[in-house]
Amino acid sequence: YWMKQPCWLLLWQLALAFLLPLLHASMCAAASGSAAPASASHQVFIFGCTGDLAQRYLWPAFRLVQLERPSLQLHCVTRGSLNADKFLAGAEPELRDWFFEKVKLHQGVRDRAGYERLCSQDPDESPAPDAAISSRRRIFYLSIPPRSYADVARAVQLACPHPAGSPTSNEFVLEKPFGSDAESAESLAAELAEAGVSEAQLHRVDHYLAKPVLASLLQFRQANPHLESLLSSAHVTRVEAAIWESLGVEDRLAFYDSEGVIRDVMQNHLTEMLSLLLMDLPPSEPPPPDWLESEKSRLLAAYCPLLGERHLLAGRYAGFGGSSATPTFAAAGLTVCRSARWQSLPIFASAGKRLAFKASFIRLRFQLATERTEDELLVFVGGDAKATGLARPLIACSSGLRCRPSAGLSVLPSNEAALPSGKDAAETESLLRFPTDRYAFFSAVSEQESQNSYVAVVRQLLRSSSESPINSCFVGLPSLLASWRLWDPALAAVADLAELDDEDSGLRVYPSKWQPDLIANQRGQLQWPASPKIESPSSKATQTTKALQSTANLIRLDPAVCNGASDCEFLLHRGSPLSLSRQLAFRIAPKVKEAFVASTATVYGQKNQFHLALPGGQSAQMLMQFLAALSRDDDTLANAFATTLHIWVTDERCVHDDPGSVTQNESQLNSAVIDRNFLQQLPSAARLPLNHLHFPRLLAADVAGCRAAAGAYASEVDHWLNFRSNISALPPSFDFVVLGVGTDGHVASLFSPHDLDKWDRSMPISSAEDQLSQGCEQSARVTNSPKAPFLRISLSSCRLASSSEVAFVLVSKAKQAAIDLIAKPRETELKTPIYFHLLRLVGTKRARLWVDHSLDFDNIV
Repeated sequence: YWMKQPCWLLLWQLALAFLLPLLHASMCAAASGSAAPASASHQVFIFGCTGDLAQRYLWPAFRLVQLERPSLQLHCVTRGSLNADKFLAGAEPELRDWFFEKVKLHQGVRDRAGYERLCSQDPDESPAPDAAISSRRRIFYLSIPPRSYADVARAVQLACPHPAGSPTSNEFVLEKPFGSDAESAESLAAELAEAGVSEAQLHRVDHYLAKPVLASLLQFRQANPHLESLLSSAHVTRVEAAIWESLGVEDRLAFYDSEGVIRDVMQNHLTEMLSLLLMDLPPSEPPPPDWLESEKSRLLAAYCPLLGERHLLAGRYAGFGGSSATPTFAAAGLTVCRSARWQSLPIFASAGKRLAFKASFIRLRFQLATERTEDELLVFVGGDAKATGLARPLIACSSGLRCRPSAGLSVLPSNEAALPSGKDAAETESLLRFPTDRYAFFSAVSEQESQNSYVAVVRQLLRSSSESPINSCFVGLPSLLASWRLWDPALAAVADLAELDDEDSGLRVYPSKWQPDLIANQRGQLQWPASPKIESPSSKATQTTKALQSTANLIRLDPAVCNGASDCEFLLHRGSPLSLSRQLAFRIAPKVKEAFVASTATVYGQKNQFHLALPGGQSAQMLMQFLAALSRDDDTLANAFATTLHIWVTDERCVHDDPGSVTQNESQLNSAVIDRNFLQQLPSAARLPLNHLHFPRLLAADVAGCRAAAGAYASEVDHWLNFRSNISALPPSFDFVVLGVGTDGHVASLFSPHDLDKWDRSMPISSAEDQLSQGCEQSARVTNSPKAPFLRISLSSCRLASSSEVAFVLVSKAKQAAIDLIAKPRETELKTPIYFHLLRLVGTKRARLWVDHSLDFDNIV
């Protein structure tokens, strides 16, 4: 062919062959140059730059990242003077040389002038001379105690302005702990907001999420659709998650003594680990901007409340130098209540110090219908190679799961995954439950690269905000608060156990190098092993009973305040909110079971009923959670709930658009509170029929609609209670009523015997008795509350007074004002006649007061 072509054509074709690729490359370079993304300049100011965290992790991480980003400007900020030679005395020579060359020191930053000097620092030029600067990010890394967060943030915001529309921004990086419970975490967030810091400016670090195996876990799930189809309670029989450490608290005693193991690693690291395996994958690629945070929050809200000593064990190692109330080991039996995917799946989480070996892992056990043998997925985050039998962080999939590699995870030969000695995993104390030839292993990075997870934290911190990764090592406020709400009951339970003296402590003392071989069942219940190694002066049952029971005293009142009755008395229970709620649940549950057992002797279709009326405020939320937890552990009680129990609400807010009231969100309705804290947490076997749930239904969003709803609710009360009386010869009354006590009108509306038109707030208490009979005209009525929303639908005082038992619950410090109101002299003109009606009920001997022991109740007693 070439020999037949003219010379000029041959030369032309050869020229094109060489010139076209060069022209194409030139055009691509020009196009890439014209479309070069705008870059951001970064200034990072590290507060607490001489601390342990900075020396061990932050400076080494920033050094590595600055090799990738030469323009990154770093500042070391201290309040006092700094001797850099002494500060870096123990550092590697390379780190010392780099620090003195690349890091700018700022000493004595303690007033506005000092902060203004920080912000006057000129940022370095952009890494690419031709790239446009889209933003200038000032990042303040607060490696300081959380109590100083708001003060530093406020000083920065005042001294370093960043007006709207400006390319300059102030951002803040926070290290844990983010509070010590949900309340303090909310308070800390409010303080930062008051300092002018928005949620978008905050980065809360959880460095565990940056560990290579965890950082690649969601991508691994995406790349394995077969495995993803098996991730549900239909195939997974149990989940185990652990963070075990072989060392004690060592030089962290001052910090650890106020935190304990639950706050230190379980509420954050361990909970985040679990979320990565149990949360749903994003619906699309790339994921929506807020997907990760909203999905984690949804999952955390789906957990059943962590209540009861059978679902929580806590101990401290022998020789622990801190308080006897501080747990250094804890194990929890979690379950999921509100998720079709994970319904009733037992999840066992444990963490502790001074244990037999170091290991962090999550294990999922599978029982597949198509396989005769079990399968497992083990996510090994890290630990002692010799004790675990695993040479490096990895993911191990048994053969039935048919796993394959993904982005960031490559196949690892079994001889590199197992111990260097090459011993078979079945012959060692490996975390693997099967021989190594049954597994496929996947590893993220080399062991050396995984030692400092803060390298990934810093890289992610400096990443463009336009990127939307599937994983993040930063925690948002919604999921943070949801995690605290999950673990708050566990903290309360540990505090209850620790209230006993040292000689009879509810916290077990375990020996150093103990391996936590706890006994667990499919209901999420845990037991200490029957082993002499676990030191305890008395039995677990005795400890738990003594720690969690409330004290009850018989209180006799002066007949002068009880209309001359000589037997005016009631029982007063004192205890912590957790112990009171637990004891009250154990008082109600047997009564429901008795009604259920008795119903077996009745004619079919005429079953006995148990009518329980609940409030919707905070007082009874933990009680509802305990009742639901008991039904998950007791099949008979679950059946009793499903067939015998009827739920009523004692009062309800009228949500309407009347100009004189405050429009309420429907999620704040008392019936919605009962739904979230009780109904949604029941196991499927205990689900109540719809006709056993009795809530007022507002027909129209106005006063007339509220009155109509009250009338319909009264008719429903009369129908069911009279029906129950006819078939069982029981009185037409509620079996058990739980009432909150407050100054905001809840109890006032419950016991007001007056219709809205007749209500006189300034009415003296003495005249209430004369009009009491009016409260019996209707079982439910519209009442007026002193605070918005003003209109309520309430059960009448006469109907409540005839109940078999009434429990008044006063928990939390906010109830002190209500106690002070109850204790006022009778002749005082009160806006709400709480005192009179309270005494009228206790005179029936069917009322009990359940009072938080932190409240001052001496006056009323």
